[in-house]
Amino acid sequence: MPTWIKSTVSKLAIIFLGCFVYGIYSLIIVGPVYGFYLYELVYFLNPGNRWWSASLPNLSYSFVVVFLMLVMFFIKRKEHVLNTIQTMPQAKWFILVFITYFIVGFFAISHEIHQRYLFDLFKLYIVMFVAYRVLDTNKKLETALFIYLIGAAYIGYEAFSVGRNSLGRVEGIGMVDVPEANGTAAALVPAIPILVYFFWSKPWKTKLFVSVLGVFIANGLVLINSRGAFLGAAVGFGYFLMYMFFSKYKLPKQRMMIIFLIMASIAGVIRIADDAFWERMNTIKGSSITNTESSGGRRMNFWVATFDMLEDHPFGLGIYGYQILSPLYLDESLLDSHFRSTNMRAVHSMWFQGLAEIGWLGALFFLFLLKSIFKQLKQAKKKLVNSKLYKNYYFLISLEAGLLGYMVAGSFINAFRTEIFYWMIIFCIIGSSIVMHRENTDEPVKKGEDGE
Repeated sequence: MPTWIKSTVSKLAIIFLGCFVYGIYSLIIVGPVYGFYLYELVYFLNPGNRWWSASLPNLSYSFVVVFLMLVMFFIKRKEHVLNTIQTMPQAKWFILVFITYFIVGFFAISHEIHQRYLFDLFKLYIVMFVAYRVLDTNKKLETALFIYLIGAAYIGYEAFSVGRNSLGRVEGIGMVDVPEANGTAAALVPAIPILVYFFWSKPWKTKLFVSVLGVFIANGLVLINSRGAFLGAAVGFGYFLMYMFFSKYKLPKQRMMIIFLIMASIAGVIRIADDAFWERMNTIKGSSITNTESSGGRRMNFWVATFDMLEDHPFGLGIYGYQILSPLYLDESLLDSHFRSTNMRAVHSMWFQGLAEIGWLGALFFLFLLKSIFKQLKQAKKKLVNSKLYKNYYFLISLEAGLLGYMVAGSFINAFRTEIFYWMIIFCIIGSSIVMHRENTDEPVKKGEDGE
């Protein structure tokens, strides 16, 4: 490790402790919303597993934050009554998905593993519930997104500091729930359309700030070298820009900004992408579903095996059940590996992971959850257009693009219960709820700013 990086160890530890102490102070004195902001930072900084954390107190920082956030929320819950379970159409689907996980526990292949991860899912549900209640204005939601971008940029910094290994990847820089390279890269994907939105809509000082964050995030994606994350980022970025370019609802000079962003993005990719990145991205075509010898073909075999497993276990396999049974359902050629000490394999798709874990009924409940989210987003966007609140309209589209981008990236990894997936789900719900449950979400645009 370079000397200049080693010299930052104590500085990073001091910065983290300073942020943690300030966050706890704000959480107690100001309100529980600061608890969620701090929770985001702790998630990305992951102090228990960082090279700079040796001198830090041995605490469960995340537990401390969640506990205090819950305590302060219950104390001040009457101050947060705008977003409630009663006004959340998706609540019943969340509950049904969790109930399905609970019931499947009785039939799970490994009851012990299922119960352990089910408790983690329960904690995630609690955190997302509090986030839904306390992020009750656009300003608070935007602040949460800025914290997410800072955390994602830190992962980009870690990727730069650690560098690629002999396989051309960056390992060991992930978060608690996604320690591997592909999961870490996928966590950065939603940042791309959100960065573009902030760059387009905010003053020049904010543009400069998000530009710096964007450099670290983009460089992190390139260094980690994940094909799924690259596809997800491309989908999220393209979805947002297509809306901005072809929508009839525009602000002045919007098309010029889009052209500038496209040109800047192309220049940025050319500047930071190296030969190793392009070589790996070129294998995307080679990983087609018809090429069974490639990683893409292998994944297809993993996915199809899910249906065979469900024929024997129609109620679902439970968490980690697929991995345990994989040697019985996969061909021996798919179990060989130079990099693993066990023959067990994951399904390598969030959709088939969910299907395997909670069966057809649970997967159906989850699809209804997603349908409800996108339906509310559509209704909220329509309401904003009718009010000519076009910046808010594109804000929701950036959230939608981030969620879609993550779902594309997650289609190639086990990401069904990841933090970032649920963050993007709850951010989309909060963003649309702020619109649907209020008469005025922001100040109306000034006369003459409602289109080109």
